[in-house]
Amino acid sequence: MKTKITVLLTGCLLFELTGFGQQTWNEPKAKLTIQVKDENNAPVDAATVRMAFTVKNTHQQDMMTGKTDVSGIFVGEGYSDGVLDADVRKDGYYISGSGTSFKAATNGNWIPWNSTVTTILRPIGKPVELYVKAVQADIPVLGKPCGYDLEAGDWVTPYGKGMKKDLIFVITQKEVKGQGDFNVQGELTFENPLDGLQQTSIPEIGKNSAFKWERQAPENGYQSKFPLQFTWWKSLGQKPIRSFKFGNNKWDGYFFRVHTVEQDGKIVSAHYGKIRDGIVIEPRGTPTCTIIFTYYFNPTPNDRNLEWDTKKNLFSGLTNLETPREP
Repeated sequence: MKTKITVLLTGCLLFELTGFGQQTWNEPKAKLTIQVKDENNAPVDAATVRMAFTVKNTHQQDMMTGKTDVSGIFVGEGYSDGVLDADVRKDGYYISGSGTSFKAATNGNWIPWNSTVTTILRPIGKPVELYVKAVQADIPVLGKPCGYDLEAGDWVTPYGKGMKKDLIFVITQKEVKGQGDFNVQGELTFENPLDGLQQTSIPEIGKNSAFKWERQAPENGYQSKFPLQFTWWKSLGQKPIRSFKFGNNKWDGYFFRVHTVEQDGKIVSAHYGKIRDGIVIEPRGTPTCTIIFTYYFNPTPNDRNLEWDTKKNLFSGLTNLETPREP
């Protein structure tokens, strides 16, 4: 015998969801209101919401789908293992996620009952073609500056086919005592003193969106040197020391500016880009160490737009591991 769950959407629209059978519904009920807004805090109507109700100790999910009303509201109710996941989408916008988790239930209902969560739909602006690549490469040598060419996607000669030293990595220390016992330190510098890096965090409006970043790189505020470190003396009971973000802050990253030209105290030409997920250095068992970062580079001078059209990567022939998917 199949179980039917009734989903009530504001505006008195009713949806019925067929379950997997009564024996699977030994869970409390959950009810959640999703408020969908745009970047200007205005409600988004007619957005499609898909809410997933997961059955405990199985890989099964019951999905309910509906549209937000004129106030941008969607209400879902059903049996749950305590986690509700949802995605929200509408033509002209980037897909966004939503949902919540519950820790306690009373009288067969998860608490809080019918709380409201807000998710932001970010409009698709003016995506452009960029050089975009996920890099995982061994630094050629220790103790010497190694240039990386962003347009070539390779180390600068004699270590690769690159010609421009856009990013310069140098590893100054490498000590490895065993697995989980190591110290790697270095620095990212730039050939041009006006070039540099600027650490940033994703804005609040981007945290649940497929497009997480600000659309444009800042014009100023770049530093010409940035430390690189990953130290973990596990045998001594020490916690890891990282110069890159990790865990819940994995989407923190950097903007960068290269090829900068100044005239009469003003920047007259520069190229801009971003690096997401930090710049990771690890021993990885190599003679040197491994550098890991994902970058987006705009080849048009003075164009600070970094909203990438995912169908227009200026690189060709990348492997799956080298090809980012996020705009």
